[in-house]
Amino acid sequence: MKTAALQFLATPFDLSRNLETAERLIRAAAAQGAQVIVLPELFNTGYAYTPRLFTFAEDDDGLTLRHLRRLSAELQVHLAGPLLLREGGRVFNVFALVEPNGTTHKYRKRHPFLWERCYFEPGHEPLIAETSLGRIGLLTCWDIAYRDVSEPYRGHVDLLLMASAPPRFHRAVLNFPLGKKVYLAELMPALLRDRAAIDRWYLEDVAARAAWVGAPLVHAVMAGRFVAAVPFPRLSFLGAALWRSRYWPLLAQAPLASLRATFYGTSAIHNAQGETLARVEGEEGLALAEVTPGSERGRPAPSDNARYLLPKVPPQLQVLTELMQWLGGNYYRQHSRLQ
Repeated sequence: MKTAALQFLATPFDLSRNLETAERLIRAAAAQGAQVIVLPELFNTGYAYTPRLFTFAEDDDGLTLRHLRRLSAELQVHLAGPLLLREGGRVFNVFALVEPNGTTHKYRKRHPFLWERCYFEPGHEPLIAETSLGRIGLLTCWDIAYRDVSEPYRGHVDLLLMASAPPRFHRAVLNFPLGKKVYLAELMPALLRDRAAIDRWYLEDVAARAAWVGAPLVHAVMAGRFVAAVPFPRLSFLGAALWRSRYWPLLAQAPLASLRATFYGTSAIHNAQGETLARVEGEEGLALAEVTPGSERGRPAPSDNARYLLPKVPPQLQVLTELMQWLGGNYYRQHSRLQ
């Protein structure tokens, strides 16, 4: 089976431009024989933290899915990519897998990362899509951290697809007025201490996940620069700087700060043994490789942690994530009803 992972920077809320970029890369991959093509997370709207995401959430017959279905039928390829969808008045981050016959499989991201919980609800079930090419499992970005997401796929899928848009928060900077800069790693020492391990999360550790599950894995990742305001700015800053009192005077200016980072840009294809077969070089492009479908129970777990499979998940990040489950959920319920 020939597979492709696409990588590019999706311009926030420039839908036509993003779909044009996606189509250009899809056609290039199909011309080289790809049968399964994976797009980065939120490839149509871009990755951002803003209530505008509610406005751009589509329904099942929205522009983006119609676009994917048309291309899938025309090119006779399986297309997959996550986007925000409204389902019964609720918003989910849905990883859609479209077959050439129009069948659409939908996996809802189960573990929103931090502030993502402000803009969509978590899903609750794994998905093994029974397709004409075999059994395909789906993962979206921060889902890779959790044992409960990947466990159902072990020995039960022929292929794993993963799409991500992860900023390198461990190397991110907060820009305050008058040129004041604070690196998140200054606020959270674990980010600095473990940044080499965190750098490996979305490449080497994804490859290890393929070996653990026992199936090849196609991973499409956003690339380029990430700039955003931080939701709940004062509370978020205080949560990060709680043990760094010398930064507390900046708390009043937190709503004026912008968060800047780069996306990982580590799109790659791995075989069932965890070997990297192809990787995108540069900010935009595609990785293309033939894989042998596999469905054997893979290697022992890469982590002894009962909850996390990723190594070195900082304790502060865990606390902030749990806090945002509550705060972000309330924000989501309030704002999603207004759209």
